[in-house]
Amino acid sequence: MTTLTAAEWQRRASAHEARIDRWAAPHRERRTRGESHPVHDFLFTYYSETPGRLRRWHPGIGTALAPSADGPAPHAGWRWYRTGDDGVVVLDRAGYLADRGPTVDFVRELLAATASRPVFAGCFGLHEWAMVYRADEHRHALPLRLGAAATDAVVDGHQIRCSHYDAFRFFTPEAVGRNRLQPTRESQVATEQPGCLHATMDLYIGSACI
Repeated sequence: MTTLTAAEWQRRASAHEARIDRWAAPHRERRTRGESHPVHDFLFTYYSETPGRLRRWHPGIGTALAPSADGPAPHAGWRWYRTGDDGVVVLDRAGYLADRGPTVDFVRELLAATASRPVFAGCFGLHEWAMVYRADEHRHALPLRLGAAATDAVVDGHQIRCSHYDAFRFFTPEAVGRNRLQPTRESQVATEQPGCLHATMDLYIGSACI
């Protein structure tokens, strides 16, 4: 167990908040004006993460937080943390696993299975095209670079091989049958592969938020 002094964990927490605020502060400002950005707000819409939750710095397993002159670290009042008689705060690993154990097991199994497979990099991002295939309305208020007809022609002229369920579930009804695979949440462990743009995107966003 590594114990961080109050100055150390406060410095790390402040640095984390500053990194998050580069994206969270503009998002909050747009929200107060009733505006949205189809790219920069993606983190807060697709992943359903709130700015406040993202700003919370966590020390992780095996790192304890010594009390400051004002008392225990604020983590003392957060879920899945416990405070010792000496005011030192640490993640309650057993408590966390008791509540979130099935999710941890699923993610671990998914990552191991994904890493064990060869890379297939021939998707060419066509899952994005399949999400607007023969659709009159789009999820994002952005014009299609090629226009609707030419975009549909690209999908018609290529084999779609999307293995990632969280991309496939956004396919238009007309595009679903054109996909070589039919991934489901239940088959995700069996179909995920390391060359998938969406899979690596999830890993990148997840690691950036830790």
